[in-house]
Amino acid sequence: MRNLLALPLVAAVACAGGAFKDQARDAMPSSSTMSMGSPTSSAQAASASSGTAVTQNSTAGDPSAFARMTATVAVVFNVPTAAFLDLLRHVVEDNDPTSCDANSCTWGPGSGPLDLVAYKLVVSHHSDGVSFDWALSGAVKPGIDFVTFASGVATPGPQRHHGSGSFTLDFDVAHLLGIAGDATGKMEVTSYSNVGPAHLDVTFTGAKDGDPTHVNQKNNILYSYSNDTTGGGDLDFAVHNTTSDDRFSVHSRWKNDGRGRADVKASASGYSNLSLSECWSAAPFNVVYFSSSLQVVVAPWGGPDSGDAAQCAYAPAAFSSKSAP
Repeated sequence: MRNLLALPLVAAVACAGGAFKDQARDAMPSSSTMSMGSPTSSAQAASASSGTAVTQNSTAGDPSAFARMTATVAVVFNVPTAAFLDLLRHVVEDNDPTSCDANSCTWGPGSGPLDLVAYKLVVSHHSDGVSFDWALSGAVKPGIDFVTFASGVATPGPQRHHGSGSFTLDFDVAHLLGIAGDATGKMEVTSYSNVGPAHLDVTFTGAKDGDPTHVNQKNNILYSYSNDTTGGGDLDFAVHNTTSDDRFSVHSRWKNDGRGRADVKASASGYSNLSLSECWSAAPFNVVYFSSSLQVVVAPWGGPDSGDAAQCAYAPAAFSSKSAP
């Protein structure tokens, strides 16, 4: 997403912008202030898995696939969201707006000489008098018909670049501009905050399924993430494959030393009401307990119970209540 939206919004005409410009700049979170943890680091997650698929039946002592999945999913959603918000912050903070009035400032239209699309960012006062609305649009050069592919609202917090808000990124609209790559659907960040422990809530509809065996299949996804005050966290997501009608959900919790637990539900591949739980240790994140409602191996959902439930960092099981549309 960072590469997709590395926008060359260079101001053509600088203006002072006054207090509004400075307030808008302070409201945009930076990537450093949107930092979120996970059971493993981003680098470990990236090297451990090329996707979110889990294809094993867990056995005590083996590396935990669900610890890896938790970390990978957190990277997939948290890092691009923080990077996108930081990109907007970079645009408004490092460049003067092209024009301003009492209630709004505009950055752009702007583009590099070899870019096929010109971009424009407009930040304006929200109706609550505290927050800031923003809209990011593009036009295929040399045209001047701008279409908005991302928009949101940012509410300032007590510190600079800390706050809360929401935004929508429409990849199908971005396709009209030729800037969406192979991404599809609409990602709605329904809530984010970095005031206190960070949290993030996302609804993603019509997302392309990343499994190479699921050609032309689409997913709807509900995703929630929150850090806690002790350094641990909670990740809860549900997926609905709208092509196959398969569904699954994962609720993962972990402590600041990395110990954690994932509770999973699924209805897929001819099976319904499947459930499993897996607990893992601190690094190197090995399985300490596994239990499944399906005792035979039908990867990834089945397998015999293994390990000791007393070793789990969390008890009892806490399955997701989410159901993706």
